[in-house]
Amino acid sequence: MHGLDFRILGPLEVTVNARRIPVAAGKQRALLATLLLSANHTVSVEELTERLWGADPPRCPRAALHTYVTRLRQTLDRRTGSPCAGPIRTSAAGYGIEIPAAGLDLTRFRAMVAEAHAAGGGGDLAAESAGLTEALSLWRGPILSDVRSDSLHRDVVPSLVEEHLRTLERRHEVDLALGRHDRLVGELRALTGRHPFHERFWGQLMVALYRCGRPAEALEAYGEVSASLRRRLGVCPGPEVRDLHTAILRDDPRLSSTPPEGGL
Repeated sequence: MHGLDFRILGPLEVTVNARRIPVAAGKQRALLATLLLSANHTVSVEELTERLWGADPPRCPRAALHTYVTRLRQTLDRRTGSPCAGPIRTSAAGYGIEIPAAGLDLTRFRAMVAEAHAAGGGGDLAAESAGLTEALSLWRGPILSDVRSDSLHRDVVPSLVEEHLRTLERRHEVDLALGRHDRLVGELRALTGRHPFHERFWGQLMVALYRCGRPAEALEAYGEVSASLRRRLGVCPGPEVRDLHTAILRDDPRLSSTPPEGGL
């Protein structure tokens, strides 16, 4: 579609033939982000109203929404040079944006992850790791960090963040299975710092440290997450991490072997 490319895995970005298109208005950015998150599907007026205005909609939300859609359409159409072939669509049910799969980074990410998983399912873990690494490179920072919409960040963004974290977890599992534990320690330390209650990362860090011949540091990592969970949430680590702690204390030989599918 005239070289249009949309990116939402980080700050919202729009380019046409590699030239950036500014979408400066806050409501237009929230509108575009909402449409992109449901690309090639119709988004109802009610949902768009909630994303743009939350609990304080204008007196005539449908008319106000139409104004923002018109302005967004003009912004995109003017840059493509084809006002009759722009991506914004209108229907009786609401509005939508039509873009090819290659024109949205979220769609590309999911396709790349699926392809990587297929390679891993066929026994090629090196290809899976490479594919997941390439897919994860599409993430440029906190998703839609420059889009103001409490509703969007409350109802939609968390599931995308979880999708990103699950992909990271899987890539770590694959790299551990490939014996790349030494490469993972630094990355996992950074991730546990950013996600202190994400026990999966702590468990993977413990395994990586143990396999690097650093069991004392693996036990220290367990102490860190255990103390943090008790202090901040009043809970103990889950059974998976507790069992891993016990296995390290016992110097369980199974910790040095290739982990089972989906395991540490």
